[in-house]
Amino acid sequence: MRSFILRVFRFDASRDYEFYYKPYEINLKDINDSSTLYDVLGLVKQQDRYFNMPDCNEFVRIENKVLSLNTRINELIKKFGNDFCVSAIDLKRAKLDLMCDDSDFIKVFDYFKNICNADDYKDYLTYKFLYYASDIREYNDEFLGDSAFVFANKLLEKYPNKRKDILDIVFDKEKGIEYSVSLKPFLYSDYEKYEEIKNSLKHQKEIR
Repeated sequence: MRSFILRVFRFDASRDYEFYYKPYEINLKDINDSSTLYDVLGLVKQQDRYFNMPDCNEFVRIENKVLSLNTRINELIKKFGNDFCVSAIDLKRAKLDLMCDDSDFIKVFDYFKNICNADDYKDYLTYKFLYYASDIREYNDEFLGDSAFVFANKLLEKYPNKRKDILDIVFDKEKGIEYSVSLKPFLYSDYEKYEEIKNSLKHQKEIR
């Protein structure tokens, strides 16, 4: 194998009616053992100046699995073969190629803003991929997202005196953790640690 095909999700919300996947042939001579998916997108940019590069810390989907752009490309070739598609993390929120409108994720922080500070907000942003990971929002668009629950767990450790306020958010009857499902089908890696956090939170329902 001298090359592989990366089919990249393309869409511009300002002018396109439908998305499509554009194939790019990547020569294996242009990558090495340390090359990441983000590095390969840089090669895509060299081939196609109209492709819009996402931030290196963003997450995308491959075969419905959410993963970081910092994932090693050789690992992905081994897992998904020499011809695979990379998509925006949420097709319905896509705005410019692999980048999405994340205003719905940002809005969820409003539930926590009176509990924490600006530094905590920075921490909250790192969990964005968990907000979009599962498909629950298709059935409950008010769902807080697994990002909120993992973030809440951090807040419980930092602000034990605000325990009740935090858990009241977690166990909201309309959009709380009871609607959460396993992340195993949706995350490329590390789903176990997030499931452990959610299970730990669920056990606190009766003692909050």
